Amino acid sequence: MTRRLRLRLMAGYDGWVAIVTVVLAAVTLVLPRTSLADDLDLFAQGNQMYEAGDFEGAVEAYQSVVANGIISSDLFYNLANAYYKLDDLGRAVLNYKRALRMAPRDADARSNLLLVQSMLRDKHFVEEPGFVKQSVTWLYRRLSARESIVITSLLYLALALVVVVFIFRDTSFVSTLYPKLSMVSPGRFLGLDKSQDFVLAMATLMVLLSASATASYSKYHTESSKRQAVIVEEEVPVYGSPSGESTLQFKVHEGTGVTTGQTRPGWVQIRLPGDLEGWISNSSIERI
Repeated sequence: MTRRLRLRLMAGYDGWVAIVTVVLAAVTLVLPRTSLADDLDLFAQGNQMYEAGDFEGAVEAYQSVVANGIISSDLFYNLANAYYKLDDLGRAVLNYKRALRMAPRDADARSNLLLVQSMLRDKHFVEEPGFVKQSVTWLYRRLSARESIVITSLLYLALALVVVVFIFRDTSFVSTLYPKLSMVSPGRFLGLDKSQDFVLAMATLMVLLSASATASYSKYHTESSKRQAVIVEEEVPVYGSPSGESTLQFKVHEGTGVTTGQTRPGWVQIRLPGDLEGWISNSSIERI
């Protein structure tokens, strides 16, 4: 099923209206006035082709929009659907992951991704975390990098505020305000006094801030480093060194997610779960 396009001219400009307005104004001055309308027409044509069963035509139309610099979770979602209809599971996985990077709470994209991953030959390379890790990653996967950074910033401000209040805890203002603040503090159920209550609040916020900052850095680093990629060829030999004459270690298949490492002309090093690594042709992957 196709969706309407939400235009994003640049990755990261999907939030504040003021910033979007500035970007649109700048683009209007630089690009032909018909360029955005042309991209919308291409997207609409892609949708029509998809609904008519012309999936190759739909892919061509969607890819033309992508080539023009348009970035949208709905665009990647539709592109993934079209690739799935063409049995190109590798590029379907790739574009579902691209859609989820921009809209991590997109239930349709996530369920479709899980469906396609269940059809892959290398299902054993799809990590299934345990209960504890799954509980942590559930929230991690549903926040974008920007949202994670915003939450980290809010926790930092909250910690700074509690520290300031703690310093002035004996003033009349804080003493008057504390009974109301203590209504939402677990310290009142533990029989803690005012100072102990603030220490507990600071310790809790520090733990949350540390976890949030770690998660934010990890997500930002993962997205900005462009090291996450997907195998897009049906079968790819993995060698021990960047040469087709070196030892063949194993093979990977389309749709398998990998982490890239070093590069050599025409070659890229990949890493897989289970401490597996090797070298493959650079043309056999596309980065998320």
